[in-house]
Amino acid sequence: MTSLTERVREFAYGIGFDLVGFSSADPSPEHEQALQAWITAGYAGEMAYMARDPSRRANPKQILPQAKTIICLAINYYPGVHPKKDGRSGRISCYAWGRDYHRVLEERLDRLEEYLRKEADRPLKIKRYVDYGPILERAYANRAGLGFIGKNTMLITEEFGSWVFLAELITDLELEVDHSPTLGNGPASQCGSCSLCIDACPTGAIVAPFKLDARRCISYLTIEKKGEIPADLQPEMEDWIFGCDVCQQVCPFNQQTPIAKAQDFTTGAGPWLDIEEILAMDEVRFKARFRDTPLLRPKYRGLQRNVMIVAKKGSG
Repeated sequence: MTSLTERVREFAYGIGFDLVGFSSADPSPEHEQALQAWITAGYAGEMAYMARDPSRRANPKQILPQAKTIICLAINYYPGVHPKKDGRSGRISCYAWGRDYHRVLEERLDRLEEYLRKEADRPLKIKRYVDYGPILERAYANRAGLGFIGKNTMLITEEFGSWVFLAELITDLELEVDHSPTLGNGPASQCGSCSLCIDACPTGAIVAPFKLDARRCISYLTIEKKGEIPADLQPEMEDWIFGCDVCQQVCPFNQQTPIAKAQDFTTGAGPWLDIEEILAMDEVRFKARFRDTPLLRPKYRGLQRNVMIVAKKGSG
C-alpha cells in the first residue's frame, strides 16, 4: 500500500503545488543564530516583527508544542521575461503581476488540510503559514529537500530556480521526512564561486554572500519602508516601483524556469504601471484598482512615493 506520506505528497501535487517536501519539526539552532546576528547587525530595518522572539521562528514546537512534521510546499510563479516598457512606466516585480499569492496558496492549503484531517485516524493539530508566520520558511524548505539557500539569501530550487512561493503546514501527524544529500543543508551547497547576484544588485544590498541588508534592498524600500526613502538610494532604484527582481534575473539557476501553470500569477496588475495613471489616482481608485493584488501592501502613500521617485528621475 502507498504510505500516507506519499498519498499526501501526490494530493498536494494534484491541487497545484509544484514542490512538496517533509521536514521534522525539530529546532534549527544554526538558523536561529544566523537570524539573531542579522537582527543585531540592524539589517532588518523597520521590520520590527522580525526581531520578536527569534527563537520561536527557528523552533516550530514553540508554535505548536505537539509538532512532529512540517509539510513544506512551493509553487512556481514565474510569469515570463519582463516585456519592454511602453511609455512612462514603473516596473513591478514578477511575483506581483497577478493575484495576491497569499490567497492563492491559502486556497490550496485549505484543501490540503481538509485532506489530512480526512486521512488521519485521529484529530489533528495543524498550523499553516504563507509568508506571514513566525517560521523560517527557507530553512525548513531547505531541510525538506526543496532547494538550497543562495548567496542572495533566497531558496533556489532545481526545477524552478528561486521563482517560487513557499507555504508550510505544521502538524502533530508524524510523516516520513525527506533527505536530500545532493542539495545538502548548508547555504553554499550550489552557488560555488558565482557572485552575479552580489555584483548586479543596484543598491549593494547583498553586503556579503548570504547576507542581505534589507535597509538597502529595493524590495524593502518600495514595500516595507515607511516614510521617505533615503536620498542616496533613490538614484539606484532604477525604474522599480514595487519590488525588485535583479538578483533573480541574473541567477544562472533561473534561466530555464518554465512559465507558471497557475494563471493567478500571470494576470492582474501586470509588469508595468503607467506613471501618470498612478499619480492621478486617489486612494479610493487605488484600492479598487489593486484589490486582491500584492500592490496594496505599501498602501496608497507608499506606491505614490515610489512612482514620484521614478517620475523625477525621468526614466519611467
